Amino acid sequence: MTEQRKLTAVMFTDIAGYTAMMEKYEQKALSILEKNRSLQKSLAKKHNGEFLKEMGDGTLLCFSSALDAVRCAMAIQESVKDEPDLNLRIGIHLGDIVFKEGDVFGDGVNVASRIEKLAGDGDICLSEEVYKSVRNQADVQASFLDEKQLKNVDGPVRIYRIGGQSEKSADRSREASSLAVMEKSIIVLPFVNISPHPDQEYFSDGLTEEIITDLSHIHDLLVISRNTAMTYKGTKKKTGVIAREANVRYVLEGSVRKAGNHLRITAQLIDAEKDVHLWAEKYSGTLDDVFDIQETVSRAIAEALKLTLSPEENRRISERPIENVPAYELYLKANAEMFKFTEQGITRAIGYLQNALSIIGDNALLYSGLAFAYFNLVNIGVKQEEYLVKAEEYVKNALGMDPEFPKAHVVLGWIYCLGELPRSIYHLKKALEITPDDSMALGALAIDYLGVGKIPAAARISERLLKVDPLDYPPNYARGAVYFYDGQYDKALKAWEKLYTMYPESAYSKWSYALILTYNKQYEEAFSIIDQSAKTDPDNVLTKLGILLKYGVQGEKEKAVQEMTPDFKKTCRRTYTFAHHLAGVFALLDEKEEALNWLESAVNRGFINYPLLARHDPLLENIRGEARFRKLMERVKHEWENVEV
Repeated sequence: MTEQRKLTAVMFTDIAGYTAMMEKYEQKALSILEKNRSLQKSLAKKHNGEFLKEMGDGTLLCFSSALDAVRCAMAIQESVKDEPDLNLRIGIHLGDIVFKEGDVFGDGVNVASRIEKLAGDGDICLSEEVYKSVRNQADVQASFLDEKQLKNVDGPVRIYRIGGQSEKSADRSREASSLAVMEKSIIVLPFVNISPHPDQEYFSDGLTEEIITDLSHIHDLLVISRNTAMTYKGTKKKTGVIAREANVRYVLEGSVRKAGNHLRITAQLIDAEKDVHLWAEKYSGTLDDVFDIQETVSRAIAEALKLTLSPEENRRISERPIENVPAYELYLKANAEMFKFTEQGITRAIGYLQNALSIIGDNALLYSGLAFAYFNLVNIGVKQEEYLVKAEEYVKNALGMDPEFPKAHVVLGWIYCLGELPRSIYHLKKALEITPDDSMALGALAIDYLGVGKIPAAARISERLLKVDPLDYPPNYARGAVYFYDGQYDKALKAWEKLYTMYPESAYSKWSYALILTYNKQYEEAFSIIDQSAKTDPDNVLTKLGILLKYGVQGEKEKAVQEMTPDFKKTCRRTYTFAHHLAGVFALLDEKEEALNWLESAVNRGFINYPLLARHDPLLENIRGEARFRKLMERVKHEWENVEV
């Protein structure tokens, strides 16, 4: 047969989980394979393509048009969406292909094959060559996924994604992740304070947190965060129940008795799956021994779980950011006050931290603590500009002493999360290189990825966060936020409805639920929540946003303008999320210039989620025809396609 060379769109497909199915259910697997073959042959013919061959459970198809290939792939995924066992991954590339003796060869075939392997269940992944051919088609909505160096391919390849995990495979993945306990996973329960004085509670809580921090340096161990661990404080639940709820295999529990300078600590490690104690120890000494005891417990856990520590992990567990015991106690007291998240508590924490600094001088941990305290004052609306400057000064002092100090990178990541998302992403990833399970870093990184429109990256981070911190607010908020910022408002409604039932008193959960009810046009229920918040918490910025959202839907321009006080405007300008929501409100009110002003403010803060702004958000529909909007979207699209995550 004569050799032919021509520009061709090559499609590779693969059945996810097929090998495991074949091993367990051979007849079922063969039936699935036959159904897949018949379906693809029929749809390829319908879309002017050619079904060339099968390779195990994979297939190779060719099309003379990239658009035909993409539409065929979309039709295939649509056809199998209700088939629980037929979950396809598809990759498409447009390149110069050699046809010879009924087969195809060339770099283009190799690229398509590599791209398919990067797709998730239900995904269609495209090379940039394909994307450029279909990006102006109304029925094709593709988003930039990543830039990869593919094996045996010269230069990096930019990859785009259509759709995402099909609902069936996403649900199955979530179910699997909730049931499959990591072999090396642990929750450190709050150490029980059995000291003569109840006011020593800060010390037992502090010891719990420090052991969690030590263990979090071990990359092969999933460690449940402090926030989820503290929900079990004082619990009477059995160890096995706690392990199932937190989805871990191992549980560390213990007690602390502190009397004057004397210290007695007990600790025991339990394998909850087998319901056996791996070890139990008692440690006695003075307060000066507390650092040695913490390190001993952490190393005993690593040894019991047969974890080999790297030199860096060894160093992190051995290091003592505060050697002085009185200063260390002040630090623990500050932490206890900080987590109350009230102005009074944070102010007391600042006092303790400053007293500790007066004892030992410059210290990266204390500077990071002060930065976090001032940032939280900003978070609750106290003296924003002044305290944000202080927070940044203190965190830079910490990094000046130790450029690799993870807590400092986390705080700086949160500070930049307000308006410099690429810088925020850099510092949060830096922190996670050192402490991969830091829930604060994971939470902020998920928010950043949503802001820059990298939904798959945000989804991966939010799922990791949910494993590390399953019972806290941020992970459960993030799951709904992934759907919201991907324009999947029906799924976001389910997630944030659950969040509202879990945290009915939280201002954030009230606002999120009212917001998503509005996006789903369930106005009566949304307005009921907004009206309730207006009565109980009228000065909260989230309450005011809810009131404005209601006025926007109702077309109450004058009432909306009255709510826009100078202080409220200043608060909303410091974060892209608030500015974006106000853009939607004023678009509803037909105040197009004001809407565009707020949208531009959000973009200037790093909000470049192009698919959401250009297509998905229904509240912005009224301004999409404006020349200023189109020009702004040109900038957003360029930045969105080129941002590095």
